[in-house]
Amino acid sequence: MKLVVFAHTPPPLHGQSAMVATLVDGLSDDPDIEILHINVRLSRTPGDIGRAHAGKLWQLLAACGRAWRLRARHGRCAFYYVPAPGRRVPLLRDLLVMSLCRPLFSPLILHWHAIGLGAWLGQCATPLERALARRLLGGAALSLALAPELAADAAALAPREVRIVPNSVPDPGEPAPRAVRSGGAPCHVLFLGQCSHSKGLFDTLEAVVQLESSAPARFRLTVAGSFASDDEAGAFFSRVASLRPGLVTHTGFADAARKQALFAAADVFCFPTSYPHEGQPLTLIEALAHDVPIVTTRWRAIPGMLPPDHVWFVEPGNPAGIAAALTAAAAGPRANGKLRAHYLARFTPQRHLATLRAALLSVRRSSPA
Repeated sequence: MKLVVFAHTPPPLHGQSAMVATLVDGLSDDPDIEILHINVRLSRTPGDIGRAHAGKLWQLLAACGRAWRLRARHGRCAFYYVPAPGRRVPLLRDLLVMSLCRPLFSPLILHWHAIGLGAWLGQCATPLERALARRLLGGAALSLALAPELAADAAALAPREVRIVPNSVPDPGEPAPRAVRSGGAPCHVLFLGQCSHSKGLFDTLEAVVQLESSAPARFRLTVAGSFASDDEAGAFFSRVASLRPGLVTHTGFADAARKQALFAAADVFCFPTSYPHEGQPLTLIEALAHDVPIVTTRWRAIPGMLPPDHVWFVEPGNPAGIAAALTAAAAGPRANGKLRAHYLARFTPQRHLATLRAALLSVRRSSPA
């Protein structure tokens, strides 16, 4: 099977680009799948994702030209693509790519990482946009969803088959035994991910501020990640400047080694997201892999991906509820390997790649020569 992967790898780093890298690297030596990767990197920073400008159009057309050359050189190939969420500019990008590339490739494989296109087409799209989406993105040979709860986007465009392929993160290894906090030691709360309102950063910050008022020096917050916008960065640092020194620390982007250290030092991971296009957050899988208790929301597929113990669910936009959950998590027992066991059973790269490979090869077997 020859598979043209028309999708970008990091940078910028986010769930979709990380999982494309896992596919490209993990299946590069597979004897039954030849990966032909076109790295369609239209954005350089998180804040640039989904924004339109002329330079992106020329980059996109150049990428389509590379796809045509691959088709001429290699003959019949499957075409792997990650569709847009429910937003007009990314959808127009997808329609352009499909109009230029889909006639040349078969079968079409769509991997749904960003969520919301199905609902957007039904509620916000113009009749022309809806018709073009169904014509150019509809009827794929295979649609891959991250979880059963997230299959609605795929179903809206009537693929021939839908398969569930959960995300994964690299195994950081068995964490070192966590020291029991002494009576006066603060609970170390970690927020890691895109720094934005919708991902829950500001709700987490306000929860820790509330805890500081009621229980001084009992909690501290470390924030790791890049900001979604300059406005949000300014609002965050302005708020932090008004607080007690040392209560909140921002470490910026965290690579693999830095993440290891951050999770090793954390007592609880807080990620109260309500991001509209959230799928299956890799940061929550990383917390599982490091065996760190979690405070998060019942958003999208999140409840189904987490175990029942050592997890506290809160409502989005509710700092008081987050503060109560952090207090409960700080007083609760250590996970003692239970969260990591959940990770090992469901979210390792080996499991992800085995499931993905089986889905891709099923298309090869079912497609006409």
